[in-house]
Amino acid sequence: MRLESDDVQRDLASAVRAGLAPAAGPDGALDPAEVHACLTDLDLYALELPDSAAGLAYGLSHTVPVCEELGRWAAPDSYRAATLLADLIQSADPTGDGHPTPGDAELLTGIAAGKVTAGLASGDRVTATGGPGGLRISGDCALPQPPPDASFHVVPARHAQGTVFTAVAVDSPGVTCAATRREGILRLSLKDVAPLALSAPAHDTGGVPSPLLVRARVRQAAHLLGLAAGAHRLAVGRAARRRQFGRSIGENQAVAFPLAEQFAHLEAGRLLIGEAAWDADGGRPAAVGATQSLAYAAELALRVTAHAVHVHGAAGITGEYAVQRYYRAAAVEATRWGAPTALWQEAGRLRLR
Repeated sequence: MRLESDDVQRDLASAVRAGLAPAAGPDGALDPAEVHACLTDLDLYALELPDSAAGLAYGLSHTVPVCEELGRWAAPDSYRAATLLADLIQSADPTGDGHPTPGDAELLTGIAAGKVTAGLASGDRVTATGGPGGLRISGDCALPQPPPDASFHVVPARHAQGTVFTAVAVDSPGVTCAATRREGILRLSLKDVAPLALSAPAHDTGGVPSPLLVRARVRQAAHLLGLAAGAHRLAVGRAARRRQFGRSIGENQAVAFPLAEQFAHLEAGRLLIGEAAWDADGGRPAAVGATQSLAYAAELALRVTAHAVHVHGAAGITGEYAVQRYYRAAAVEATRWGAPTALWQEAGRLRLR
């Protein structure tokens, strides 16, 4: 059985595909500015935002095909960062009175229009501590492919109550970025930085993920599924073109059978992610679905991209083939919200509650 997308989901995926195709280089690589322009032209940053913020008020079910398509291109993805920033601003309550702080509506409108962008940091070496002057965050983390002229960085930080998400203005005192040896990865350093917004802990005292983390996990799972699907497409094409002993290597069972098995896993992953998004949109418990779909997609992305490199042979370990972009991207993104093993353990604990 295959999950069929509705007309809007298919149109969204087709629009992203059509917008990115002309901007892709000979090897399929995309410039972050071109990706941002495509998403802005299609009003996709407004997809999940409410009407009050000039948004389109669609749910996660219609976000999934966008994130998957961006992953399918291994595109520099500013969408997940922008939507997480919007969720963070809407859920943050720094004043403690339950009311939005001044400027929140303006920020959300800027995100919807693509004028306010964000980078999405990863790592667990940033800490958030309180003091006389309020909360401050310090530490180093990785910043993969931030969008051009980013206004904020969304940074996970360790807090006394657990992991929290913080939004940091790029021009805040104490914020610096430096290049690393890894292409497309910057080192973000923070020293006594006052965050713009702070989320509630990512898990409550019972270990249940917050709604903000659930939504982030569903988007991340869709992106990883797209990375796996893109690498699988390249592997299938390579297996059909590469010839040994007078025939294509795809005619060998040792090559064809794993590719067929991976296709089945891609379909299964798409079902898991679609169900988690559907539950979240309907107000049903989605913590288990989001956690296990992310674990499944992360394992799948690592396995499929590594196999795609193997199918390419010696050429697969060179930088001139697009499959390397998928392999490197999966290595970074698969553990952004935790290692797959830890995610499976968390999903098991949630099921036993």
